[in-house]
Amino acid sequence: MADRKIYGPQGKIDSAEVYQDFKCAKDFAKLKIGKMGIYYKENLRLKFLPFDFIERAFIRIHEAKAVTCCSCNSYNYYSLEFVHDGKEYKNVLSESESLMDEALAYIQLIAPSVAIGYEPKA
Repeated sequence: MADRKIYGPQGKIDSAEVYQDFKCAKDFAKLKIGKMGIYYKENLRLKFLPFDFIERAFIRIHEAKAVTCCSCNSYNYYSLEFVHDGKEYKNVLSESESLMDEALAYIQLIAPSVAIGYEPKA
């Protein structure tokens, strides 16, 4: 039995196979990618998105501006977005563009069923 509780889109998952996949998953800072899906923390829970649940994955760039007394600086944040049922289901934020690029490339390698890239709405 699993040592840690893992929650999927439909609730708690009680599977030793999923737990083993989590332990062997490749780490990308705020998320882990295994052979079965994506693992990330949300609040105090470990969440799991199976690859057959995810339709599309893409990276979104967020620009934040910080105004101080003497200047205005801008910072970029990157989020890996996951689409389910035609809607953006979940995103994982990071400050590292290269890490998010590596994670997206790894998803493409592990799960060819997941479409990669943004698709504008008609």
